[in-house]
Amino acid sequence: MRFNRHEKLLLLFGLLALLGLAILLLHQLPRTAPPAAPAAPQLSAAELPQTDMTLDGLRFEIDRQRKVVQAVAVNDNRIVWESRGQDRFIVPGAAFPLDLSPEGELWVANVGRKRLERLDPQTGRFISFWEPSQQFAGCCNPVRFAALSGGRFVTMEKGSRRACIYLPSGELERVLSNSLSASEHDYHLYHTADTVHLYDLHSNQHWEVPYYDSP
Repeated sequence: MRFNRHEKLLLLFGLLALLGLAILLLHQLPRTAPPAAPAAPQLSAAELPQTDMTLDGLRFEIDRQRKVVQAVAVNDNRIVWESRGQDRFIVPGAAFPLDLSPEGELWVANVGRKRLERLDPQTGRFISFWEPSQQFAGCCNPVRFAALSGGRFVTMEKGSRRACIYLPSGELERVLSNSLSASEHDYHLYHTADTVHLYDLHSNQHWEVPYYDSP
């Protein structure tokens, strides 16, 4: 079939009109957003390691209901001593953490008094206490802590929602985070051979603090 010049022009204009209509329809179609990147897998406390609290054949535990610290013989599960600290431990909530320093010092958080108390690992006798130069905020802190080498401490604090490192003098050395999750139940802390690991399970944040090297 042959087309004269007039018919060819009409056909060309028709094709251009169809192309323009197709482009207009494409612009009017709803735009689909690209698929979101998969969220990072959220850990649970059960998936994280627990810190071994044993020294010289004794395992150190807390009895939150009775508000005491206990030393239990590893070989026969016999309670060797119980301690209530200098006066008594004030534990208004769930947090009642304890820790062993790299030098073998036993520290317990008296959260209601906003300080850490050092006990003799062999007898449970109160030795001394440590507190920051600027008192912890809130009613009861620190809710998590670890004793580093040389008398430094790393803490996780509710209310202020901070993770911090403190010097032996109580002065603040470094703020690791000031945006922890609102719930202390999302805070988790454990030790490996030479590092303290801090986790905020809700936000999937993770920090590593060496025992011996100032970060």
